[in-house]
Amino acid sequence: MSDQCFPFYRALLLLLYLALALMHSAANPLFESPDETWHIGMAVWLVQSEGLPVQRPGEEMPWRQEGSQPPLYYALLAGLTRLFRLPLDDLDAVYIPNPHASSGDASLIANRNQVLHSPAEAFPWRGAVLTLHLWRLVSVALGLLTVLATVNAVRLLFPDRPGWALGSGLLVAVNPMFLFVTASVNNDALVNAATAAGLWILAVIWRRGFSWPRALLLGALLGIAALAKLSGLTLWPLALAVLLVRVPRLSQKGIAVVAVFSIALALCGWWFWRNWTLYHDPFGLSVMLDIVGRRRATLPDLLREFQGFRWSFWGVFGWMNVLMPVWIYRVLDAWTALAALGLLARVGGGLARAVRTRTWGEEGAVGLGLLGYVAVLFAAFLRWTAQTPASQGRLLFPAIGPISLGLWVGWEQVARVLSSPFPPTPSPLPNSVRERGGGAAEGGGGGVRLLPPVLLGTLALLAPALWIAPAYRPPDLPIPADIPHPLGATFGDEFRLLGYDLRPSSLEPGEAVDLTLYLETLRPPTRDWSLFVHLVDDLEIILAQDDRYPRQGLVRATQLPAGERWAERFRLRVPETAVAPARLSLMMGFYDRRTWERMPVLSVRSQPRSEAERRPDHISFGELTLRPRPGPYPNPVSYRFGDRIELVGYEMTPRRVRPGETVVLTLYWRALGPGEHDYTVFTHILEPPQTLWGQEDRPPTPPTSQWQAGEIYRETYTLRVKPETPPGFYEVEIGLYRSDGGGRLRLEDGRDFLLLSRIRVE
Repeated sequence: MSDQCFPFYRALLLLLYLALALMHSAANPLFESPDETWHIGMAVWLVQSEGLPVQRPGEEMPWRQEGSQPPLYYALLAGLTRLFRLPLDDLDAVYIPNPHASSGDASLIANRNQVLHSPAEAFPWRGAVLTLHLWRLVSVALGLLTVLATVNAVRLLFPDRPGWALGSGLLVAVNPMFLFVTASVNNDALVNAATAAGLWILAVIWRRGFSWPRALLLGALLGIAALAKLSGLTLWPLALAVLLVRVPRLSQKGIAVVAVFSIALALCGWWFWRNWTLYHDPFGLSVMLDIVGRRRATLPDLLREFQGFRWSFWGVFGWMNVLMPVWIYRVLDAWTALAALGLLARVGGGLARAVRTRTWGEEGAVGLGLLGYVAVLFAAFLRWTAQTPASQGRLLFPAIGPISLGLWVGWEQVARVLSSPFPPTPSPLPNSVRERGGGAAEGGGGGVRLLPPVLLGTLALLAPALWIAPAYRPPDLPIPADIPHPLGATFGDEFRLLGYDLRPSSLEPGEAVDLTLYLETLRPPTRDWSLFVHLVDDLEIILAQDDRYPRQGLVRATQLPAGERWAERFRLRVPETAVAPARLSLMMGFYDRRTWERMPVLSVRSQPRSEAERRPDHISFGELTLRPRPGPYPNPVSYRFGDRIELVGYEMTPRRVRPGETVVLTLYWRALGPGEHDYTVFTHILEPPQTLWGQEDRPPTPPTSQWQAGEIYRETYTLRVKPETPPGFYEVEIGLYRSDGGGRLRLEDGRDFLLLSRIRVE
């Protein structure tokens, strides 16, 4: 390929990225990207104040844990805002948090929005809305730099393979998650751009040699990367290695290293010194963990989160709660696995040639360096997510260029094999042209080779319209002329529950019931009422609940006009440990979240088949049967504690008690392997978070160290409710801990306890 053609293809690639990123930025509502609320809060603080915030765990601040982040990205936004006098005065009128928002749970059908959006966000943008969209444009520009730097770095590192440069850049440019993140207010955009630019200048040094202007630029980029986000520090070891290899004379190596890292520390060192002065931690991670929440995840815990990690590398939108169809992730998983196998095959072939010829090729050295960088970043990611829940693939985007290069090269190997029975297919990518040193063999499979970027590009193009925007648009569900279960219940003088539909009428623990309420506004509401639905058993113990603002949590009640009718959908899942058989019913009402005052029920014109009981502040309706799951033990369940003990069933009687009475709990344990340690079983009557109103802790008989694999062990515990226990509902909690003080056994989800069910104290 001629050098004249390459800039043209690169320009097309950059235009493609820019078009997709601008579309994502416009389509995704403000505040609806991961942590965008807090990134905005941090930037606003720097605009309106004279210094950086001091983090104090326990204080709820607009920036939350982002106040512990290196500040360069936020300082950039604040500087531009001050320079151009961008407005922020009406930000409080735009930012209206959804008090019922739930992030990270894609199974929910409501409350996926972190903010209640209003027509003030509509185009043409004005005021704070305009400023925030301009901030997003800064991120888009940084994403453009990331794509450009990736293409140029790979072009320099592999000059005989221009297709690799354009292919890896294409995989970056059309990655839906990369577009989603870089089209939002997020410091990831700056660290991704800084590390990509750092790899670019390292490629220049590797190919064209060391010079002091390049050293100055490298030092500046290393400092910028570290001051953008701590993950930018992972580029420093690679920079050190390149300097040690490429600086020609031994006497200059030390001077070059000292000079480059002195420049970097001159830019970012003050930040680490400030952290040490304030928090006795140069990175500020200790106070950040205190704010965001700590954990100690094990390798099995991280493996259980691997699916979410993979999916969020390609596209999990919203606050990690808006998914594409599952089959898309499966296709991407399959492609990633094939590309990894192809890369391994190419690396294996290169190693075999190196052993045979006793020479280490240039391509192998470059690949080893890039692999080392990805490995360092991944190790830092594992350490971080082991300390706090953060298993998100987007956190590897500082190395998205090398990762995309590996995927492209590996898939190229696979594409050649898949295309071998067919004649060559013309391809718009220049890699289809016979390349110097590669020939037709390297350029084969052009049509197959394009399938992954075509798929990703299609997803990136469709995601805003198919999945992102609809998540924040109230659904227009039809109201049937004949409502299956009419009610006519009036709440205050503002709402009427016309009726409901409920399916199925019989279910087992772990299954879900789908409920649709048909509602009407009688007059414009005077408060922002919340709607609640509870799924309760015959003791009125709440098994599941859903609280929200109207219209799937997307609309404030005060925005509803008189006479509006709408359908409200709920999905309530019965806990796996629910006691069965049982009769279940539903409770529904409205309340003011600021005062917790409930709206009174004024009338119920007709009763449902279950002869709903009228209450002053809610109504009960519906009738469901909870069947026990089939199994050889009462209330069959499957909860693994560690890798050797499984709870397979339990009994609990009675579940309605008075203070001073006892609850008899019988547990059925299965040994999954030979006993290794002696464990004590704890059983608690608990008022969350940790107030105990009854307990019995004792080791099983025989001790767990003597349990035989496959055997069932039945243990009965007597929990006496303390005489001073107040009336109410209480959790029954169980678990196991080492009798020698070795800690608790963990469940597969990382918890070290299991909430079995609830009891009612009268």
